[in-house]
Amino acid sequence: GNDLYSNLVIGHTRWATHGKPSIENSHPHFSEKGEFSIVHNGIIENYEQLKEGENFKLISQTDTEVFVNYISVQKGSTLQKILKACREIKGSFAIALLDKQSDKLFFAKRNSPLMVAHDGKSGMVASDMSVLADNYHSCWIMDDDEFGVMTNKNITFFNKNGEIIKKNKVFFNNSAFLDENNDEKFYMLREIKQQPFVLSQTYNRYFREEQNVDFDKLREFESYHFIACGTAYHSCLLGAKYIEKYCRRECKVSLASEFRYDNLLLSKSCLYIFVSQSGETADTIACAKLIKKEGAKCLAVTNVPYCSLNNECDFIMPTFAGKEIAVASTKAYTAQVFTLLILALKLSDNVDNKMLETFVETFTTANSEIDEKLLDKILTFKKIFFIGRGQDYVTSLEGALKLKEVAYINCIGMAGGEFKHGSLALVDNETLVIALSTQMYLKEKIESNILEVKARGGSVLLLSQFEHDVDVEFYIHLNKFDEDFMTIASIVPLQRLAFDYAIRLGYNPDKPRNLAKSVTVE
Repeated sequence: GNDLYSNLVIGHTRWATHGKPSIENSHPHFSEKGEFSIVHNGIIENYEQLKEGENFKLISQTDTEVFVNYISVQKGSTLQKILKACREIKGSFAIALLDKQSDKLFFAKRNSPLMVAHDGKSGMVASDMSVLADNYHSCWIMDDDEFGVMTNKNITFFNKNGEIIKKNKVFFNNSAFLDENNDEKFYMLREIKQQPFVLSQTYNRYFREEQNVDFDKLREFESYHFIACGTAYHSCLLGAKYIEKYCRRECKVSLASEFRYDNLLLSKSCLYIFVSQSGETADTIACAKLIKKEGAKCLAVTNVPYCSLNNECDFIMPTFAGKEIAVASTKAYTAQVFTLLILALKLSDNVDNKMLETFVETFTTANSEIDEKLLDKILTFKKIFFIGRGQDYVTSLEGALKLKEVAYINCIGMAGGEFKHGSLALVDNETLVIALSTQMYLKEKIESNILEVKARGGSVLLLSQFEHDVDVEFYIHLNKFDEDFMTIASIVPLQRLAFDYAIRLGYNPDKPRNLAKSVTVE
């Protein structure tokens, strides 16, 4: 409440990874006698073993409560207790801990992000640098198995042996964290509307300013392998298509959560490209560490200047989306897609600056609003599919993911040509198929898929910049750009559809249930 006040606070908004979301499982967690309280980002993999031989009286199902109790039973000062406990921990943690008998804040980290800021009067620890950038000019980035003690006057850092260490600050480029002002209530809608600005800024950074990216070195690799999760994985699917088109080099794309457990055939002639908005995605970082250990080279494509993924990679290619707050990614996705297109063009050494410049000057989200009557009709369907071919197939995956994330609709994105291989059996008069058609050479093929749907009683919403020879129930006309840019032009109305759908159902699209902005646990 507004009547609460303290000089020293900890808090956490993450969902429980152990136990259901509930008051009991919410952070902060307390030791049994109440002398310590903790917030924790990560997973303690051996928390069951830590309980053995101890008689902790636990009120939650969380690994975190075991962690704070395990700290409490160690010998020595509070710092020594934390050091000793962390030596026995397996897994990942970024923690902030309060001692009831002290006016100090204790913190530590391993395999989860943690940044620390202090200006001589106050300090803050956080898992996301953008939080600190609003209040401080610089920060320290914690490395694995580093510890710290903060007072309102200063910070002292320690290594895992309890020895005092010195750390260098990094200074914020606050333009990287600017939130371009507009009057929208929801961050997701703000960020949808910011996309023309983001793309223009990306173009300017790569073509009108000097970026420290050695494209000559990147050109030397024989093949490329993209690795990512979620929305970033979809941008990688497009990045691979762009490189294959313009460079005629072999490209692979893997989900980070699968890549580590495949039968790996790593090659030093291949560049491994990791894409992550936060640069803190646990599965993606684990893959980068694995590849680095094998001696292959890595490129990080991230939206944050200082992050764990950048530290693991040999090359860095930043995206310039600015701070993205809504959990469901919109502007960070289009920034990734545009940046990977720029990468492909730079690798091919055949950049058509005029084509890119024309796009960023004319691209707009002004006509992306979903008509109220169209939305009313879409809401009546029980089943929704997104289909497309080529680049449009990737957009169908991302469009379906957005609707799942913020409106909780069980929908499927799939390749148009695969629809008849099983999924067509689900089509009836309660089915809506959202079809994308932005590639002229595939226009007739997607039309045949639309006819298959209509023959089974399904309804179709078509998004295209072309005139089509099939009748559909609903149509969204897209502005016409070069076909490589249509992936961006076509995803915007699907982002807006997901947003409007969520609002109509009474959900907050900025904070979808069960999801976190940065997935920092595996």
